Amino acid sequence: MDQQKMNLIKIPFLDDLTNKDFKTQNKGALTIIGVIDASGSMSNCWQWLANFWNKSIPKDNLIAITFSNHPTVLKDNKDLSTDISVHGGGGTEIVPAFVEFEKQLQNVPVENNVTVIFISDGQDNSVRSLDTRMKQSLKGNLQNHRINFICLGVEKGFPTNLSMNLRELYHKGDPQIPAIYLIEYSSEQAFFNKFETMKQYFYPARVLKLNQFVNLYPYDEQITKEVFEGQWCVFYKDDLRIINDGLNIKLECIQEESIDIEDVIDIFRSWVQNLQLKILQQKLQLPDQCESCLSIMKRIVGHINTKLGFDILNLSLNYIPNQNKPFHQKVKESFVYKYCSKILYFVNEIESLIKGVNPKQLNEFEQAKRLMIGTITGKHLQKALALKGITIQEFQTIKQEFVNIIKNSQFNQQNEQGQERSVITLENQRDILKDPIQMEESMKYIKSQYDFVETFPLIGHGIKVKRFEGCQVNPWLVHVLNFAKQNKIIDSSFLIKNNFQVQLNVGDQQQEEINCILPLYNPTDQDLQPILRSRIIKLLMTFMVQQNVDTLYEESYLALLANALSYILQQPDSQWKFEILELIYSTTKIVYAGTQQFEDYLNKIINNTPQALLEKDQAYEDFISLPKVLIYLFYAFRSGLIEDFEKYINFLILYNFKIIYQSNPAIKNKCIKYQLEVEAELQLKEYFIEKFSECLYLKSFRTYFDQNISKVLNEQFAQQKYVVQINNDILYNSDLKFNFKIVEGLYQLVLKKQFDKNQYIFYLNHVFNTDYQELFTKPIDFKSYQQMNIITASNNKLIEQFAYLRDQLQDEYLKKFQEAHIIIAPLTNQELIEECKKNGIDSQKIFLTQSGLGLNCCFSKQCPFYLKVLSQEDFKKHLDNWQGFYPRRFHEFVKQQVQNGKTNDQIFENAKTRYNGYPEKYGGTKDQSYQYFKIIREFCEKLKQ
Repeated sequence: MDQQKMNLIKIPFLDDLTNKDFKTQNKGALTIIGVIDASGSMSNCWQWLANFWNKSIPKDNLIAITFSNHPTVLKDNKDLSTDISVHGGGGTEIVPAFVEFEKQLQNVPVENNVTVIFISDGQDNSVRSLDTRMKQSLKGNLQNHRINFICLGVEKGFPTNLSMNLRELYHKGDPQIPAIYLIEYSSEQAFFNKFETMKQYFYPARVLKLNQFVNLYPYDEQITKEVFEGQWCVFYKDDLRIINDGLNIKLECIQEESIDIEDVIDIFRSWVQNLQLKILQQKLQLPDQCESCLSIMKRIVGHINTKLGFDILNLSLNYIPNQNKPFHQKVKESFVYKYCSKILYFVNEIESLIKGVNPKQLNEFEQAKRLMIGTITGKHLQKALALKGITIQEFQTIKQEFVNIIKNSQFNQQNEQGQERSVITLENQRDILKDPIQMEESMKYIKSQYDFVETFPLIGHGIKVKRFEGCQVNPWLVHVLNFAKQNKIIDSSFLIKNNFQVQLNVGDQQQEEINCILPLYNPTDQDLQPILRSRIIKLLMTFMVQQNVDTLYEESYLALLANALSYILQQPDSQWKFEILELIYSTTKIVYAGTQQFEDYLNKIINNTPQALLEKDQAYEDFISLPKVLIYLFYAFRSGLIEDFEKYINFLILYNFKIIYQSNPAIKNKCIKYQLEVEAELQLKEYFIEKFSECLYLKSFRTYFDQNISKVLNEQFAQQKYVVQINNDILYNSDLKFNFKIVEGLYQLVLKKQFDKNQYIFYLNHVFNTDYQELFTKPIDFKSYQQMNIITASNNKLIEQFAYLRDQLQDEYLKKFQEAHIIIAPLTNQELIEECKKNGIDSQKIFLTQSGLGLNCCFSKQCPFYLKVLSQEDFKKHLDNWQGFYPRRFHEFVKQQVQNGKTNDQIFENAKTRYNGYPEKYGGTKDQSYQYFKIIREFCEKLKQ
């Protein structure tokens, strides 16, 4: 039989057929029964399991049985709790769980389709008695329900033999559906992948009658006229029809030499699983059936080889695509290598069975791994499964739109004046698109948007960008940092191959870094407009700009053009600069001019600029991006749509300052920069030096300076004595996406003159002191210098700009304090009374130490606080002004030396020994020391009297 050429057919679902009569055929409801291991060993992955079960499993006719030491049937709330202790958390008793399953199954109508999902990670508590208990306790599918029995095994403890015995006991449904899905290593992504791939079997399938016998498997003699929807069948005659319940539907069959590679994978998986299960369950080798199967598989692979021009069975699995090949070759190779590995798995598995490698001889984990071949979710499929915005099905529509545009567009195949060619592939976009027939054929190998973005070459200027957080959902959060100058035109395939990080040598050990591509076109590329406006190119640009292939953003391309414009406007004038500006304009015109969204916002920018700036244009925008405003103004100017350009520049500057101020209100306190004239700075110093006498200690002076610097500048100094400027960090911060160098570049480009930077102060004042609603309607006063004082008065942190002056004054304060306190004469009690009387002070409030110094006031006659009574805390702060510049307890030391009869020379030498660095370290001299020793001697003599 295997030498005959086969016809193959995948039995269609009647619901997918267009004739409404087909939809009246009763297929029965679907009941899903979950038998879920909730033993303690499942704790580590339970939250993932519960979440994906709750999200993925249809709730209608759902029965969920969790088991640990005993089974539990979920009642009203069919969701699993993410807390495993709610469902179990103990041992693993599998047999009682299936006793409960059989009990629940009795209540399910026989006409219903039943899908059973058995999930477990371990063996039963009593493995030795398991077979006996199963035979004694489990009755099987007595009512002959149509049951599809699917197992989800979790890691290496999965009970494969038990699971296959349970499948043999209950499975009466489609024999071709996968028996096992295995999670080798638990992770959230692994559970997501398996539940997504299992979803295709959560359906009620009809049993259909055919007009002739068919084989489910070409290598055995079993034939049938009853098949399930979705099954693959083999037959050798013509005119196969569905004939049940009065229907007579002719089925379109596929000859074996015409079958697609994706269908081959699906078919081979079912054949290999069938033989594996037969060998496991019947404990036979079945060499003849395996040989026959292998022969047929190789014959089918031969047909594919002929059609694709590849030798699939001899391909290296370590394939690295050659990005320099033309698109039509590269896309075919990529397609083949993505799928050939699975075909090789199936062929190798059959060859192993022929060699006598019995799955029964393997440990249960290896058995499960062999049985799950075909349900493995590769990285490419994992990405496709994760798509939520644009599904694979929606992408097929987008792809077909593109094919139709290519076929119906009239564009020149050659245009030497158009886009430059890539230095990598020596092609431009026109070269890739020029053969509609070849392009249509190539697109057949594109199955998802991932296939497309990885293989379709987008040609353009190599640039370096920064993608800010949130860029995946907001295209305006991209920032162009540089244009490649040497290797300027490359293609996206080369970039993607290098994970969006390319460094190309430019000589002198220098490199250009490229992580994005900006396609630019000149006016002669106008004929490419239908293609460049297609949804698939917008999707490709979304991926290039935002590295997001799950959503299509209309503005992605525009955002990249706008941010490129921002970068170019900051560059020195050159022929290259003006050429790029023209390309940005012509590309914007080709891709967007005349489209409703673009024209609506353009009209708003021109005729109602405040509204255009203040009202969000897109849901993903927190505010209108400044590069967006920029490119619309640039386009309007270049198209001759606006005249009074200075008005729009005013709006742009105000809006930029508004954004800066709103995002960081503290900017108001550090935006002004003052530059004092030399004479004014000296006067300012003198003013604060005069205030030293009011400051008891250093911190009090710092506080006074901070609190009064703004007031002093405004009240004590005339305007002409200092210049008020805006801090350049505010205007030209290179870390920001948008700075005022861009505004100045646009201003000079349009008006052919330089912008007066001194005017920024007036714009800032307007933003700080104008109500939000009047920001764009109230005129800006460019004449009154009082505005500068208004800003200054509001600048509470002006000290930051005069920190250098405060530091100088602090040093001066300490110097004067030291001069005033370097020598302090002690007082006897009588002397204190006389001094107090002379200064009008109550001597009773002053306390003396035994050394003749005050406990609560300063005894330095040069100090402005001489004999002023202070609190203990304030007096301590006053003395702390020394900050280590005075020897500790020096007065007592000298007094003791005098009382011990030491000479001045001896006291001086002893002081040098006791106080390292004395006297220079403390700002004194030898003469001052001897002068002080003399004062202390005189004081000691007075005490003796």
